[in-house]
Amino acid sequence: MEQNNKEVKMQIKVTDAIQAGTYANNLIVHMNREEFVLDFINLVPPGATLNARVTITPGNLKRMMEIVQGSLVKFEKEFGALPGTQLGAPPAELVQ
Repeated sequence: MEQNNKEVKMQIKVTDAIQAGTYANNLIVHMNREEFVLDFINLVPPGATLNARVTITPGNLKRMMEIVQGSLVKFEKEFGALPGTQLGAPPAELVQ
């Protein structure tokens, strides 16, 4: 069976505010059986600002993580390894 791999072009509309982007230096993840909620936060003591909240299905989150992890591998090949935690196992406090 031959697969049809047609390239699909999509026009994405972006407002000026979204195109400018926003900075986040912290992430809080909430989850239930149906979805993950990702809260992107700018933490500047003594306070913090929620800059974006993204709700995503578990399947789409897994695909997104694979894309981000692949991009990080490419980044480290080009610019050198980043210090810090190894990708892979989650922090011990999340494993229960």
